[in-house]
Order: sequence, then C-alpha cells, then structure tokens
Amino acid sequence: MKTPLVFSTSPRGDEIARHVAQLLGAPVHLCGPGRIDAAPLVGDAYRQGAPIVGVCATGALIRLLDGTLGDKMSEPPVVAVSADGKVAVPLLGSHRGANALARWIADGFRGFAAVTATSDTLYDFSLDDPPPGYVVANPDAVRPLMAALLKGEKLRVEGLSGWLELAGYPVSRHGSQLLRLTESPAPGPGLLVHPKTVVGGIGCTSKAQMREVITLLEAALETAGIAPKALAALATIHTHGKTPALIEAAAHFGVPLRTFTRREIDREKKRLVTPSASVEAAIGLSGVCEAVAIKAGTLIVPKQIAGNVTCALGRADTPIDVSRFGKSA
Repeated sequence: MKTPLVFSTSPRGDEIARHVAQLLGAPVHLCGPGRIDAAPLVGDAYRQGAPIVGVCATGALIRLLDGTLGDKMSEPPVVAVSADGKVAVPLLGSHRGANALARWIADGFRGFAAVTATSDTLYDFSLDDPPPGYVVANPDAVRPLMAALLKGEKLRVEGLSGWLELAGYPVSRHGSQLLRLTESPAPGPGLLVHPKTVVGGIGCTSKAQMREVITLLEAALETAGIAPKALAALATIHTHGKTPALIEAAAHFGVPLRTFTRREIDREKKRLVTPSASVEAAIGLSGVCEAVAIKAGTLIVPKQIAGNVTCALGRADTPIDVSRFGKSA
C-alpha cells in the first residue's frame, strides 16, 4: 500500500490526526489557515492512488477533491474523520479499502463508521472487497453481478459457499448469477474468485537471482493449473529469510515471505517425495522446498529444480492465515 496522506485542517483535529498517522505508519500534515495548504497535498495523493484520511468536515474534504476525481474503479480510499475521532466517513473508494479503513479508524476511537454503500448495508462485505484469504480475478464482473443481486436475483456458487451465506448473500443452486471459487486461472462465465490456499516452498543457493525464482515458480503454478493470485505466501528456511532474490520474488507475487526453523523443517522428513542425500550431507536436512510447502497441508507439486533454485507447491483446504504460517522474514 502506498503511504497514506493523513492531515487535519484545524488545531482541534491535530491530536486525532497524529494518532491516525501513527497507526498507519504515515507522516501527519497539519493544515489550515496559517499552516500548510491541504489542497495540493490532497490532489497529489489522489493522483498517485494513495489513501487519504482527512480529520475535517466531509464538506471540506469534498471541496479539496474538487477537479481531481477520476474513474471509480481506480480511485483511492478517501475517508473523512471527525475532530474527536468518533465518526469516520468513507467518501470514495468504498470497495478499494475505504470502508475497511473507516471501520478500523472508528474502532480505534470507539466510534462508528458511516458506511453508506448499499451492498455493505445488506451484506457483511462487497464482492469487490472480499475478506482476507480471497481475491477477485475479474473485478469488472462485480458491478453487474451485485446489481443483479440487489434486484433480487440469487447467487450460484461453484465451490464452498458457506462464507458467502454467512455474509448474507442469497445462495441457491438454481441462482442466475455465477460465482466460481477456484484456484484455477481458467477463464469462463461469472465472477472468478481465488482462495489463497497455495504456498510456494523455495530452496536456493546464495547465487540465486530473483528471475530464477519467479520463472521456476510460475512454471510450477502452470503445471498445477493454479493462478498466481491463489498464492498465499512463499516459504523457506529461516536462514534464507533475508535472501534478496526471495524477498524480491515475494514482492513480485504480492505475498509475504514466511520462514521455518531447521527443527520445524526436519519434522516433515518422512513426508518428502524427493529427499536429497546431497542436500542432507550439505546442510543436515533432506530438503527444504517440499518440507515448507507441505506445511500448508498437502504437497501438490514436488520439488522442481532450475539453476540455483528449487521449488515445490503445497495446498491448504481453506485460505491460509499467513500470520499463523511460519514466521515473518
């Protein structure tokens, strides 16, 4: 996420702005008469696609945005927060993170988020802003599907639909609106949603390059018929947690790099499909990539080798909570 713009337009809101900025890890800008001019800051942030949080009246923030508004599908989240922090209003980008951001800010100050998007008042989330662990592959299909649901049509789901029913969606096996929940990238009708259930287990030498990792992992995903967006994480041994090639490859796929200790990896020794005597002689382990991939649940692509990199794929039955999967690199 790009660094958010957090600002207040009067001394009365400065304290709340400072708290919000601290929570978001962003600088705070104190604007208003005799201070910084907020207009150019807001205009620049909007054009760069950075989230905007203004501790000010909604009308003031709307006027600051005058002349900068663009396409709805690309606009950043814009949230106005009251000077006491009790009310957070998502103005733009409601399904690009503004609703979630407003709720998060409001929770922090024991206030409430004034969410007005129709789909959010009917359902726990909109389909273009699914819960963690799911990603929409074809966002252009969301609007017509949501419009049909709001007219009373029902959702037909290929895949596990319990999480959608819990959110209040009208699911029926005879529904006219198709949602395909699958790791497969295959194009087809309806809305395609990928559960993030796959882990790319990676082993490498010190000579590994980012492109080697990406190329081998993409080949493994293609072999398994899995969309890159279904990746939840890359994983490796803890001693490789700072390896630039792995960090850069994880960033390329937009997933975290998670690590496991030697002891955790050694526990999977008997489950390896292609243990290596040479690797065991070198590092005391029968393998790395398969062992960390298996941590997801089931090994679906055994060890693949190319140059200085090895790769394997593991799959979980449900979306992976990466905060509980290994440790952060």
